[in-house]
Amino acid sequence: METRAKILEIPRLLRETLDKGAHEYESLVRRVRWGEAPLVICGCGSSLPVAIAGAYLFEWLAGLPALARSPQVFEAYTVSTLRPRTIVLVISASGEEPEALEIARLARSRGIIPLGLTRQADAPLAKACEGVFLTRDAGAEDSAAAAVCQIAALTSIALMMARLLKRSGAVIESLEDELKRLPEHFEWSFTQLWDALCSLVQELRAQQGFWLVGGGLYHPVAVRAAWRLGAFGEIRARGMEASEFASGPLPHLRRGDVAMFVSGSRLRVKRLLHQAAVQLKVKGARLISLTDSNDRELVDRSELAILIPALSEAGGSMLALSLLELLSTPSARNVGPPA
Repeated sequence: METRAKILEIPRLLRETLDKGAHEYESLVRRVRWGEAPLVICGCGSSLPVAIAGAYLFEWLAGLPALARSPQVFEAYTVSTLRPRTIVLVISASGEEPEALEIARLARSRGIIPLGLTRQADAPLAKACEGVFLTRDAGAEDSAAAAVCQIAALTSIALMMARLLKRSGAVIESLEDELKRLPEHFEWSFTQLWDALCSLVQELRAQQGFWLVGGGLYHPVAVRAAWRLGAFGEIRARGMEASEFASGPLPHLRRGDVAMFVSGSRLRVKRLLHQAAVQLKVKGARLISLTDSNDRELVDRSELAILIPALSEAGGSMLALSLLELLSTPSARNVGPPA
C-alpha cells in the first residue's frame, strides 16, 4: 500500500527519468532497427497496463504497429509467429521477475531482439537483453511511480522514434515541450486537487461498485486504477475501455448506477465517451468525470467533475493515473466527509 508522501515524489522521479534518460534512450533508439515487424511489448506483473499504453504510443506517435502481451500469452501464442530480428520490449520495474527473464531467453533462442525497460542497470533483465531503457523510479514493483515513469519513458522513446522515422510535426514538437513541463503540472494538481480527491473518495466508497471507463491512453489508466482502488482503497470498481463499455454494460445500466469517465479534451476517441455520456443521462445513471475544463461536453453532463490541466492524451493520462492512485492512499480514505 502506498502513502500520499510516496506519490508526491513522482514529479521528482519523473524529472530524473526524462532528463537523465533522454541521452541514453536516443543512443539505443538509433542502434535498433525498428519497423522490421510489429513491435511486441510484454508487461510483467502489474506492468501489463503500461504495455497497453506503450502500444498506443508507438502506433500513434511513431506509426509502428505494436502489440501488448502478458508473458503467458506471449509464450503461448505470440512468439511462434514472430520472425527473427523482431523486437520485443520487456517491462519490469525491478528487472528481477522470472517471467521477464524467460521472455528474454525465449526471444534470444528464436533470433528475436529483447530490449528491457527497468530501473536497474545491473538487474538480471538488463543483462539478459540486448539493450535497456532505464527509469529512475523507486519503490515497489507495482508502485504508482514505477507506472508513471515507465509510461513517460515509453512516450519519450516513441517521440525519438518518430523523429528518427521522419514523422516530426506540430504534434510531436508540442508533446516534446509538454514532457519538459509535465512535472510542474503534477505538482500543481497534487496541491490544488487534494480536497476534491478526498471528497471523491467518500463519494465512491458509498457506492456498491462503479464502472471506471477510459478511451485511448486513458484505457490502461482505468484498468490499473480499478485494480488499485479495489486492492488498496477498498473501493469496488471495474476498469474498462470506452467502446467495450458502450457495447457491453452501458445498455444494461439502471437509474442510480455510477460510471466514472477518465478523459481529456485532446483524447483522440473522446466522441465515444461523449456519446456514452448522453446515454447515461437518458438512463438516469450517474456520471463522474476526471477530465480538463476544455472538455465541456463531458463536464456539462457530469454530476461531479474534477478538472485537471489541459494536456495531450499522453500527459493527461499520466497525470490522471497519479491522481487516481492517490485515491487509494490511507490519507485520502481517512479524511472525513465535509461538515
